[in-house]
Amino acid sequence: MLSVYGASFSSTLLYSFNVNTGEKYFISLGLNGAIPQILENTKDDFFSKVIVTLKEAADKCFDGIREVPCLTCPKKPEGSMFVMVKLNVSLLEDISDDLDFCMKLAKEESVIIVPAALEDGLARIKAFHQRHVRKQ
Repeated sequence: MLSVYGASFSSTLLYSFNVNTGEKYFISLGLNGAIPQILENTKDDFFSKVIVTLKEAADKCFDGIREVPCLTCPKKPEGSMFVMVKLNVSLLEDISDDLDFCMKLAKEESVIIVPAALEDGLARIKAFHQRHVRKQ
């Protein structure tokens, strides 16, 4: 069984599915037993093809970002569908910050991205931890 920080892969997948879709019936499909078998019986060439597909998508994403003057990607993604991009708002009119950029992009183009302010994100994670830390 694969493990993701102490939780089984299948339970993590189920949790993610429930959080992202709100669907509850998915749990009854019995993935806890099926996923290890699926992974063990999947041929290696499938995973190789997935890696190639991810690399091609990462290349397209990186190249596409380079075509947008207000965006900078300091490091090309390596097999992930997440990419960190620096936004230069000084090159844009009527955009005040990264959140404003994301909101207007979603409204005008139906493209949803997540603004990532590292310091703010880390402060929020620390505050969340402090609220939920087990009392000793």
